[in-house]
Amino acid sequence: MSYITVDDGVKLYYDDSGDGEALIFCHGLNSSHTINESFYKEFRFDFRVILYDQRGHGYSDKPTVHMNVERLGKDLHEIISKLNLDDVTLIGHSMGAVTIYSYVNQFGCDRIKRIVASDMSPYMRNNDWKGGIAMGEWSDEDFMRDFDRIFDDVGHAAFYITKNIMDKSLLDIPLEKQNELAEAYGKATDPFVMASLWFSLFRCDQRPAIEKITVPFLYIMPDEPLYSMEAVDYIRNNVKNSFVLENDFEGTTHAIWRQKPGQVANSIKHFMKTFP
Repeated sequence: MSYITVDDGVKLYYDDSGDGEALIFCHGLNSSHTINESFYKEFRFDFRVILYDQRGHGYSDKPTVHMNVERLGKDLHEIISKLNLDDVTLIGHSMGAVTIYSYVNQFGCDRIKRIVASDMSPYMRNNDWKGGIAMGEWSDEDFMRDFDRIFDDVGHAAFYITKNIMDKSLLDIPLEKQNELAEAYGKATDPFVMASLWFSLFRCDQRPAIEKITVPFLYIMPDEPLYSMEAVDYIRNNVKNSFVLENDFEGTTHAIWRQKPGQVANSIKHFMKTFP
């Protein structure tokens, strides 16, 4: 196993394989490098594919400090620096896209060639716009209820959020099966990691980062997105380079990397060829 120790002493697991142009994939909250393998394998024969577990996830350390969006951006910066990467394409899903926004906000785009974000707004709250989570409908009160649920039962909290705003088809399965899934979520989810990053995601407004994006940007939007066109249009109107929206992914939800791995990968490859 390969690890990078970042400047606060946390060890981050990473996997670096293949040859060619470098791609870094940034996973979302409560995920890891082992999830969405069918998506990653679409790139392995033609590119240098770099996967890593964000702090608190997978094989990486689970620290009790520095669990916030700003630090996630710094971690990505250290991975890029320690692997001596330039002209890298950053590809992020959900919280992974926010990691990229945070990186750009702090370090700019000098070492970046392109950015791909999947279904993620730069600001999750809906207090001053409708570009936040749940298509602009999730209130601060809803968030605080979620926060309580995390400390009460992290598995049921994670599943509750998933079925109510990320994949509503889960609402149709029998209650017994829902409870089984919630228990499985609990075994895979660390309550401190989820609570601290969930809080930071809501608190941090990354909209200023969008104006610092000076490279081509691709936004992947599922058929049933978590974020509205208000968020997409904000990105479109504020990036300082070309913006591309891909949203023809029938039957997909926030879990689009898992649901349509080949189609999403082809969209990314086409974007890369368009902006070589």
